[in-house]
Amino acid sequence: MAVEAYSLALFTRVLGWSNNDTQVFLAGVLLGLIYSITYQLCWSPLARFPGPRLWAISRIPGQLSVLRGYVHLDVTALHERYGPVVRVSPDELVFNTPQAFRDIYGARPGGCFAKDPSHYLPPANGVNHLVCEIDNASHARQRKLLAHAFSERALRDQESLITDYVDTMISKLRVEIQNGSTSIDIKNWMNYTTFDITGDLMFGESFGCLKNSTLHPWIDLIFKSIKALAFHGMARQFPVFHALLFALVPKRVKQKAVEHFDLAARRADRRLETKMARPDFMSAILQNGMSESKEPDRDGGEIMTRARIHSNAFILIIAGSETGATLLSGCIFYLCTNSRVMSDLAREIRSAFASADDITFRSSATLSYLAAVVEESLRMYPPFVTSLARIVPPNGATVDGQFVPGGVRSLHTCQNMLPH
Repeated sequence: MAVEAYSLALFTRVLGWSNNDTQVFLAGVLLGLIYSITYQLCWSPLARFPGPRLWAISRIPGQLSVLRGYVHLDVTALHERYGPVVRVSPDELVFNTPQAFRDIYGARPGGCFAKDPSHYLPPANGVNHLVCEIDNASHARQRKLLAHAFSERALRDQESLITDYVDTMISKLRVEIQNGSTSIDIKNWMNYTTFDITGDLMFGESFGCLKNSTLHPWIDLIFKSIKALAFHGMARQFPVFHALLFALVPKRVKQKAVEHFDLAARRADRRLETKMARPDFMSAILQNGMSESKEPDRDGGEIMTRARIHSNAFILIIAGSETGATLLSGCIFYLCTNSRVMSDLAREIRSAFASADDITFRSSATLSYLAAVVEESLRMYPPFVTSLARIVPPNGATVDGQFVPGGVRSLHTCQNMLPH
């Protein structure tokens, strides 16, 4: 009782209220919490969906899972316990069936489910890139302009550039082995290669990682900026406390994200100034020209503004490098721990090609076992495991045979989408 009295007196002194005012305020807060918990568990439109009660009444357990880095494992465990649909926050459901995937992310009458804006943070210049664009029409325009960079023809044109870096990596690994290295951190070498390739395709110059056998300082900056984005995304799940929570993120972490964007913008400008024609991302983006307009879109979105190019350069460096390196590292790990699969894959490749010079994008596309290994690696070790939530339209919608009220955040987890 002494502790409670002291706490009440301290609270009263800080707020400058009387004891009665403080007691009324605290009683109101307590009643509000009781009502909120009762509503979420008994009266909410989502109360009928199974899931852990603590997750149903607050976003805190789910965001702590994200902060710990175990959300993908925790959600998998929840599906194993509760079934194909689980309530994971006061306004969020997760599904894990193929039909749910089609219902949430596919085309449907009345338009697709909208992206959840709380999961997408615009870059430092405030101009949305393809990934964080919420507006469907603007997203479609950007996708159309960027599609040229990833077409089959573009990949054929880029093949010689990509294979040069792969050949350099293999040569470097052979030198490591010849020099008596007993162990090699393959993750680093995958990062060296994918960052050099993506840098060359985006900016017309590599990061020099393979040449120097070390990560460029910018790459460390990229990893730290990803952490900053994760912290900010978590803080945005609590709108009332967003400003306070984001203020608690270390300043150096937030600064890394800004520095990464500025470096990407400067390198993009340097590539734009060269005006050289080469088979890379920038040439594909610029095939219709570029606008210096301050407006994000102009002429119906038929050309990109410089600011929009800066934003997409920022995200492409991450999306085209770190994710690829992560997947390849996971693939090699599982091959090294499964000798049968490694042997079968080596047999298919060696029987298909007389020499390394015969290996091309086109000839590799016919190797069915190789394709299966890559797909299984994506299932076992996906490089992107965070939430891709969508917002149910105001009138509600049916997801995997179950009606979901409007405004609810819905997402899909993939363990049943890709069977063993």
